Parts: sequence; C-alpha cells; structure tokens
Amino acid sequence: MKILVFLPRQLGGSLLSLPALRALRMNFPTSEITLVANESFSGLLARLLPDYSFFSFPEIKDIKKLKSASQLMARQHFDLAVLLEDSFASALLVYLARIPERWGYDRENRGFMLTRKIRLKYTDPPLHLMDYYLNLLKKFGLRTEGAKNHCSLSEDTLRVAASKLHQAGLSSSDNLIVLKPGSSYGLARVWPLDYQIELVDKLLGLKAEIVLLGSAASQPVCEKISSFFNARLYNLAGRWPLEELPGILALARVYIGNDGGLTHLANALGRPVIALYGPTDAKICGPALPPSYTFQQPVPCSPCSYKNCPYDHRCLKEIAPEDVFKKVVELGQFQI
Repeated sequence: MKILVFLPRQLGGSLLSLPALRALRMNFPTSEITLVANESFSGLLARLLPDYSFFSFPEIKDIKKLKSASQLMARQHFDLAVLLEDSFASALLVYLARIPERWGYDRENRGFMLTRKIRLKYTDPPLHLMDYYLNLLKKFGLRTEGAKNHCSLSEDTLRVAASKLHQAGLSSSDNLIVLKPGSSYGLARVWPLDYQIELVDKLLGLKAEIVLLGSAASQPVCEKISSFFNARLYNLAGRWPLEELPGILALARVYIGNDGGLTHLANALGRPVIALYGPTDAKICGPALPPSYTFQQPVPCSPCSYKNCPYDHRCLKEIAPEDVFKKVVELGQFQI
C-alpha cells in the first residue's frame, strides 16, 4: 500500500505530528509512506525521518498550478491519503488526484471530498495538537499506544555537530545550554530582553557554555544579548542551516525557548526543555514529551495569539528569571 500524509504547514505542528506518523508505521509496517511537508523545513524532517520519502510540488497560486500538482500526485498511484493538515487545499488536491481513500477532519467545509472523516463538536474539550493528530487515527480504528517516543540521531550526526561547535569556539559540549531568545512570529513571544540578560548572567555562573539559536529574525535580539557578554556565550542565530540544528540541540544539557519550532524540535529529541509561553496556549501547543517544563502565567488576556502585545506584556513579564534559573538547575542537574 502507498500512503500519502499531508503534514501541518508550521514546523511546530509537523513536529507534534511525529507520534501520529509512528502510529501509522505501526499499523502499516510494510507500506510505503510519503510525506507532503513545507519545503522550508522538509530538509530538517528528512534528517529526522530517514525511512520516509517526501513529495513536493510547485507552489499553487492558480488553477493551472493546482491541476498540474494534482496530476503529478495522481501519477504516484497512492492508495490512501491521511490529512494531518486541516486546510481545504490539501483535501482538494487529493480529491482531484483521485486517491481512493482520503481521511481527515471535517473542517474548512471540505468534508464532501473525504471518504472517511471526523467532525469535532463545539462541546468537545480541546485537545493538545499531538493528541489531536493521534485522535484522528484512533477514531479510524488504528492503534496509537506507544507512539509518543523521542527521535534519535545517528552517531555521525552527533559527531559532526560536536565538531562544528568546537570550530565555533566551544571547548566542550558537556555543559551546553541552548537558548532561543527571539521569535520569527513576533515580539509578543519574546521574553523581555533584560530578563534574558539576567538569566544568562546566572547561567554563566554554572560554568556552562551558552549557544544562542534561532532564525535570522532572532538575530537582533541575540546580538543585543551577546553584546553584554564575552565569555562562553556564542551567538549562532541565523548562521547554520535548519537541517543542521538537530545535532546541536541533541547535545544540549538544557534547552530554553519560547513557543516555536526549535522548542518542539528539542522536545522531540528528548532534551530537557524549559518553555516560556505567553500569547499562545501551552495546553494546546506546548512541549508534550518529558523531560520538559512550561512556564505560563494565568493572566486574563492570554492566550491572545497577537504578534505584538498592545498592552503591557504581562504574560511574559510575570515569569521571573530566578524561577527559570532554578528550573534549569533542576532539569540540567547542575551543581550550585
């Protein structure tokens, strides 16, 4: 059997869907499973999922491109499409490609294009995204127990990452702390700069080496933080390709970050994760695997999903650096 899986469009969502992919593999161990992923991070997923193939097609901007993509998909002769992406477009593509079985949630008015569908009620309690994707398979009678596991990387990948860190100036990866200070989503997710500087100052007292990671959008925040320090602090934000970051994260003794793809990546790799959540709901999209701890204050305006806070940013200002530092010591098993 040939199975096509549409992954969520965001990196965090795709990483939270990894247990659902494992469940599919458990239920269809001999099937060929092909993934449709956002091209901006498909290379990263290929590193994490070497046993899966990937299907790509040009960006669909008009009817002509839609027809071309569906014809390309039809030539692959898939037997089953599983839509972990809730968009109308994903259902339309597999419908036009005439894939015999099309499974997904009945959302975005796309139910008529699905052969098997699940419709959630407004009264149903909200599910964490990881459970949301697993729930789809469970409702269709598939086994999902034992799917919530961490990803593993090859020894070669870890050696290459350690070598690159050494070339960047790090003396050892044994006491490595990774901090993701910025956000490509918006400043509403960014912990106040003075709080981050205070935390870094405390972390350096642990004799740890600290790496700042993030996309190019994080560079301004990372540069401001690094300008305060000149010892054991390495600003690598936006400097390494995304697909090379799993190796660095897998070597971290502790990871600290806000809501974003790297936080879920560190969690998927089994590293101790400390997540700082403000405008988004950690109960829906926070790190879901141990070992992890999420800070989120019960302020009346959160979650809001704003990109820039129009008020006083109290959701993140009420997370104290001292509390985060104590959790780093606990999860990282540092000696004070």
